[in-house]
Amino acid sequence: MKKFIILLIAILMVIPPASFAAAKKNKVGYMSITYETKDNFVVKSKLFYPAKKEKIYPLVVMLHSIGYSSDYWGIVVKQFVDSGAAVLLVDLRGHGQSMYDSDFKIRSWQYYTEKNFAKYPQDVAEILSYIAMNYKNISTTKYAIVGADIGANTAILAAEKMMNKPKCLVLISPTQNFKGLYTPIAMTNLGNMPIISMVSIRDNYSYKETNFLKKFAQGTFEIKTYPAGGMGMLMLKANPSMASDIVNWVFPKIK
Repeated sequence: MKKFIILLIAILMVIPPASFAAAKKNKVGYMSITYETKDNFVVKSKLFYPAKKEKIYPLVVMLHSIGYSSDYWGIVVKQFVDSGAAVLLVDLRGHGQSMYDSDFKIRSWQYYTEKNFAKYPQDVAEILSYIAMNYKNISTTKYAIVGADIGANTAILAAEKMMNKPKCLVLISPTQNFKGLYTPIAMTNLGNMPIISMVSIRDNYSYKETNFLKKFAQGTFEIKTYPAGGMGMLMLKANPSMASDIVNWVFPKIK
């Protein structure tokens, strides 16, 4: 009897109960994706899946502000996932988990030149191609890109490169030129793609820039203003309704 009890305890220690395993899976909620670029830089992303099982999920790609990381998207990610979309959070090179090259040398955005920032759109385009090849349950035809300040400019330039272009773009505080990422010409090459630009009325610079960019859009270009916050992702915390505004505008276009 004593041996049986010892054996039972050993089994329980090695094989966790199903309820424990399920709780652990729910807690993680995403899978990490590591992509090495052609110039040997390691870009890290997180891919979140909805709880409901589907053969193919629409995708939302989210590109953060300069100096931030993908972790700052917060509640926006949950709302997209709850709506039924997969979410790809990319840490742009030099930010968050994407701070190292393949030799494990730190390469922070703070020391980048425009030549380094110019690689952002290609990074995003390559990662989307990687997703298309390796994750067959993720749609790279029904997808959207959401970007903030440098992420917004990157979104425009990455969308221009893609053969399968996104169904729509959300641009938070976009500008005509951010760290050398010049967007007006690319805007004209996006065709009739729906675009919404979100800016704070306190950020006069971004407000003027987004009105300038609107002149180059070939499709619908909405401008939504918010009363508080600064440039880029700073607006999310100051304007609680912004997260649901993004999700409600994007999801009907990709489902």
